[in-house]
Amino acid sequence: MKYKYVFFDFDGTLADTEEVNFVIYQKLAEKYNLRNITIDELGHLKKMSAKELMAYVELKKRYLPFMLKRGKNLLKQDMKSIKPCKPDILSTVAELKKMGLKIAIITTNSKTNVKMFLEKHDADIFDFIASASMFGKETKMKRIIRKEKVDGSEVLYVGDEIRDINAAKSAGIHIASVGWGYNTVESLKKNSPDYLIMEPSELIGICNV
Repeated sequence: MKYKYVFFDFDGTLADTEEVNFVIYQKLAEKYNLRNITIDELGHLKKMSAKELMAYVELKKRYLPFMLKRGKNLLKQDMKSIKPCKPDILSTVAELKKMGLKIAIITTNSKTNVKMFLEKHDADIFDFIASASMFGKETKMKRIIRKEKVDGSEVLYVGDEIRDINAAKSAGIHIASVGWGYNTVESLKKNSPDYLIMEPSELIGICNV
């Protein structure tokens, strides 16, 4: 088998938090003096990388940790109503685990929020959950790879954003970008992921080599 570990992003990959996060952004925009965005702008915003988006909404980097912490706390109130991004995403993860793969989540969301979601959907199938800063996934991936004593070529990351592609490549692991999350398929393609999938079941074929 080509891969021994599969790391998953959470928001936009496993959990459909887009709508509630948009509402949360509106609440935080006034507090942090950010550009007001409308539903009509989302199509344009989905083509942007995280750094481009920060510049567009005029978010100062020094405020990012505070805004993210506040956002996670607000999201916690809605976690039990959040649905999976795809009806078969969690069953696909369970199938990968049955195949003998180690399964984990590396996310910028909080462990508490992730655990609430997994409990709600009876999905206690992940070996571990790791929380990283907005641009800290690369460091977290490298740390886990060292700790687990696994070669980077045996690890696959599954995510929905351009920053996931950049983090995985910088960490020396492969990336499977999903076409159902935050960034558009077009913008993901431009950043050359190793795989671009439209359905969770495609992961079975990718990993069963």
